[in-house]
Amino acid sequence: MRAPSDPTAMRSLLERILDGVAGEPGAAAIWRVWNDAVGPQIARRAQPIRLRGRTLLIAVSSAPWMQELQLLKRTIQAELNARLSRPLIGDLFFVLATTTRTEDDPAAAPAPERPCPPPPARRDLASLPEPLRAGFDAIARAWQRRAGG
Repeated sequence: MRAPSDPTAMRSLLERILDGVAGEPGAAAIWRVWNDAVGPQIARRAQPIRLRGRTLLIAVSSAPWMQELQLLKRTIQAELNARLSRPLIGDLFFVLATTTRTEDDPAAAPAPERPCPPPPARRDLASLPEPLRAGFDAIARAWQRRAGG
């Protein structure tokens, strides 16, 4: 009969499982150090999704933030690797995701639905060559149907 082993801490079990899911030993630490590495302002708008090879995929709340983070890419990568037991991240890849938006982020507010503007008048299309006019006529008809007119 085997002797019972000492209990294992839940944290170490979870980290081993997360490392297995991430496919890389030590990868679970990325999520643990993320907020400290990037700071609260970025952490509210961007979160790591997964480690694919040595590329960390990061969900970002808006296109302007994605552009800003693209400029900070090397700094973020260096900060993350400095906080890990060994450098795991070779590149960062940013994707837009609505799940990371926060209330203080202006991009989080849904865009108000705007009414469809009126279609161009037929007289505006009269000076166009026939193939263009036929194309615009078809668009104008679809526009009128959508606008309810």
